[in-house]
Amino acid sequence: MIKQINKLNYLIINDRILHKEVSKRDYMNKEIQKELNSILENSKNKKIDYHNITLYLINKETLDKILFLELKVRMENEKKGIKKRNHFFDYAKIINSNFPAFKYTLSMKHKKREIFDPQKVKNALPKEFKIWKKKSILELEKKIKNQEKTLSQEKIKQLKEKLEKEIAISEEKIQKVLKNFHNYDVVISNFEHYTYYPALYFVINNGRKNKASDTHLRQDVPNLLWFEDNRPFSELRSNDRMSRIIQDFDKYCESIYIKEKSKEKN
Repeated sequence: MIKQINKLNYLIINDRILHKEVSKRDYMNKEIQKELNSILENSKNKKIDYHNITLYLINKETLDKILFLELKVRMENEKKGIKKRNHFFDYAKIINSNFPAFKYTLSMKHKKREIFDPQKVKNALPKEFKIWKKKSILELEKKIKNQEKTLSQEKIKQLKEKLEKEIAISEEKIQKVLKNFHNYDVVISNFEHYTYYPALYFVINNGRKNKASDTHLRQDVPNLLWFEDNRPFSELRSNDRMSRIIQDFDKYCESIYIKEKSKEKN
């Protein structure tokens, strides 16, 4: 009886400690997110919305503040023994931190994704489920909103219940696989949903030569491009001119860019 009481007390204490750690981690995540949003809302940073992604053109001062945030997250993770290749992954995509870009272009590109390596698949499964779940809920909400005049309440209820069931079945299966991963062959691939994703082409100068790169952009977090273009406007080509205009002008009605002229000194 005493042993059972001691075991119960041990479980209660452990549960309290775990709850305290989770609450502390959630609080820190919210504080980091709040601080990041405050930095990005600065008027010096240009926000660009493109096919459900958000791209910020940031300066060196903003980049340094964000890198300091990234350092705080990394130090906290390392203190807890958490190893990650990118500690800031859940907050933002930092595209370039060594040299500024002076040219960029946004476009839609095919993105093929396949993971066959068992360990990489196992590590990616929980996140893959989380992304799919969030995307599915948002797509259903969008469908209901767009068709609210034609969908009955009963039909909406059926659609929600169907998705909830699919989510529950998928979550149960993935948890079962993760517990006994050695019993399964698992592959992650978007082969059947091969589609276009927003992509960024950009050029940097590393002090010796220009280097062009491209990268797919993320929809779940802001994408951050350190951008500095000091070339005279008259020397820019059409695409480069638009990059400068997007950075310096305010946009209205999707295609109108306006900037008040500087007042001449008397």
